[in-house]
Amino acid sequence: MQPLSKKPQVLLFIESSRAYGRGCLQGVAGYLRAHGSWDVIHLERGLSEAVPSDLVGRRFDGVIARSENGSIAKGIQQLARWVVDLRGSFSPERGALIDTDPEACARLAIDHFVERGFRRIVYCGYRGVDFSDARGDAFMRYCAEEKLETNRFEMTLGQSHNPAIPIEGVLKHEAHAEILETALVNWLQQQPLPTAVFACNDVCGRQVVRAAMKLGYRVPEQIAVLGVDNDEVICDLTNPPLSSIEPDTYRIGFEGAAYLASLFARELGAVGDDDHRDAANKPDCRKIMIPPRRVVARFSTDILAVNDPELSSAIEFIRLEACNGIGVADVAKHVAISRATLERRFRSVLDHTPREEIERVRLERVKTLLLQTDYGLDRIASMTAYSKAPHLITAFRRQTGLTPTVFRKRHRRF
Repeated sequence: MQPLSKKPQVLLFIESSRAYGRGCLQGVAGYLRAHGSWDVIHLERGLSEAVPSDLVGRRFDGVIARSENGSIAKGIQQLARWVVDLRGSFSPERGALIDTDPEACARLAIDHFVERGFRRIVYCGYRGVDFSDARGDAFMRYCAEEKLETNRFEMTLGQSHNPAIPIEGVLKHEAHAEILETALVNWLQQQPLPTAVFACNDVCGRQVVRAAMKLGYRVPEQIAVLGVDNDEVICDLTNPPLSSIEPDTYRIGFEGAAYLASLFARELGAVGDDDHRDAANKPDCRKIMIPPRRVVARFSTDILAVNDPELSSAIEFIRLEACNGIGVADVAKHVAISRATLERRFRSVLDHTPREEIERVRLERVKTLLLQTDYGLDRIASMTAYSKAPHLITAFRRQTGLTPTVFRKRHRRF
């Protein structure tokens, strides 16, 4: 075996059409900035696009890819000895398979809804799509363990799939569900209210929100919805905006590049050493599961599920007006009950005060502004009803144990 060249030639076959793929590419770039460069070729592509004919017969030292189907995976395998796949569906003969942990996603979704008072949490996905099946299986198992009321609905292509849709894989399921949503509407109509819905990804979550609005349901008061991927374009285009689990795509890309680099080093170490050469020649595929980072809460789950109509109205009023400087007296006036009664009901049902709920909503808004804008603390304070930045810093540190600046540096990727 000849030693690798000084700069390994690596093909990045990762889609840039969605946030997940772009996050993986950022992670690969982060590894290369920290650990040296490769001779990188990156092809702009969509998730289901096949290996271009121009690449047939080419050989690379390694490929980092996201293979949507078996045909793509087979084509990628022929391009290099080492393949690291970040889609999680098709194991390369030699290399690694890295994916977002479905167990951790399900656990995070359930915890998010339980914290908001929901005891009925259901799952919606696409039957036959691997990540959807895995997340749904884990979700149903956790719900059974915690004795939560649940249900599962999976949209399927079945015999009625639209042959006019030429794409394959998850994109075909998403497009089919977008056009023919009657089954989803019918299923949602059968669910008792209120119900929380964990959707397999953001597109599915947007489809659930759309179906709920068609039925005249209030989101999130009657139907709360959580997706996966935190694709900001999809989430923000949803009406109301969609809460989502944020996968650690940066780490997935970083770990993928690091593992490929270790394979290169292992191959170089095998030169001139019979034992190591034999080990390097053996088929090897490691499977690595990366937990998601967090839930990014937006309007679609910004609710506490309670059966008390006046308390529910108070919570909704706080959610809408907390950053406009309201106090507890304003909340009591809005729901036409005494302040003492309001305080008693909050403590009885939610185990905290109305004032603490106002503070919680304001600080959640602060976190969003810290992570999604470059605004200074004075501007953020004025937008969230804190009179000055020092007051904001004190409240933020009391809740999180961090200053806003440290929080921003720790949780912002780029």
